[in-house]
Amino acid sequence: MKNNLEIALLNLISDPYDKDNCFYGHIIAQCEIHTDKEFTSVAGIGFWDDVFHLYVNPLKFKLYSLKEQKAILIHEAMHIIFNHISRQGEREPLAWNIAADAAINQYIDNLPNGCIYPETLQRPKEEFAEYYYKSIIEYSNSSIRNLATLDSHKLWEKSTQELTENISNNICQTLIEKATQKSKGNIPHSVNIILKILNTPSQIPWQKILKKIMVNSNKYFEPSYKKINRRFPNRIEIPGKQSQYMPTVVCIIDVSSSMTNKEISFGLIEIQKICKILNHKMIVIQVDTKVQDISTVDFKNHSFTRKGEGGTELYPAIQYIDNNKIKYDILTFITDGYFEFEIWEKIPKKPMFFLLTSDYEIQLPSKKSYQFFLK
Repeated sequence: MKNNLEIALLNLISDPYDKDNCFYGHIIAQCEIHTDKEFTSVAGIGFWDDVFHLYVNPLKFKLYSLKEQKAILIHEAMHIIFNHISRQGEREPLAWNIAADAAINQYIDNLPNGCIYPETLQRPKEEFAEYYYKSIIEYSNSSIRNLATLDSHKLWEKSTQELTENISNNICQTLIEKATQKSKGNIPHSVNIILKILNTPSQIPWQKILKKIMVNSNKYFEPSYKKINRRFPNRIEIPGKQSQYMPTVVCIIDVSSSMTNKEISFGLIEIQKICKILNHKMIVIQVDTKVQDISTVDFKNHSFTRKGEGGTELYPAIQYIDNNKIKYDILTFITDGYFEFEIWEKIPKKPMFFLLTSDYEIQLPSKKSYQFFLK
């Protein structure tokens, strides 16, 4: 005799009146499934030994209706599809768990009462987990932090030791491809969006674009008899040109609490390399809701030491540059993108290069602005 979990999974896969959701059933079917009466929650997923594991407490699972049981399985499948385990990174687990649930529950029907939705957080729908995490970190009160997630995310702590984002992307893409074949094209709209993202070719390396912009930055030359004229190398009476100005790149780093050190370091190291190659000066400004630190990089022994973990507002760095009359040619930003241009009193006329650590796309404020996702 089949148990409740087997019935729910079989129904999810084969219900002729619910063809869209059979895709999720095929995702769950590829997991290693464990029934454990001692498991602390109704369900939970984890990853180790190169496979996703689904844990279900049969005593708690049977308390729900069949529709609710199917919704719980869809919930677990969507955690897998959205890569929520690997995307947690260094973020605070409790806040990330709440944010991840808010991101997926809005797409699931028939969930049990008490689940977390964007409305629960008083935030708009159709946003990524990173967006909801940001709002929880910056604006949450005790009532939000005391919210209970539908499932247990404790297995994620063990999983993050093995599941990097690259591994997760590859494994999830394989799971999705197999589920697509078995569900014969009956794929939910939200998953189609994910498939489109996964199958989109990688963006042009942002380092190359930044180099191109930097090469075109201002450089001033003056006549010098110490330099050979390249057009007339044999004419010693014709002076050559000597650079009298080293272009400056200002790197504004968002050090708000939602930014991880790993994300910041990745972008900063690459920018330093480019500046060194192209002989550009570099000034690093750390900012959360106010400027926390300013340093000039010498490229020999510079090491990044984080100075802030507050909220997010980048404009104080722009004000600092203007007030101190810092000359620069390019502004680069390392940020998750959760800030508002509307409160900026003026938009810099110099080129601005935004490296985004989240999937949140910003509305660029000028024609000389560029944005790329740090992947």
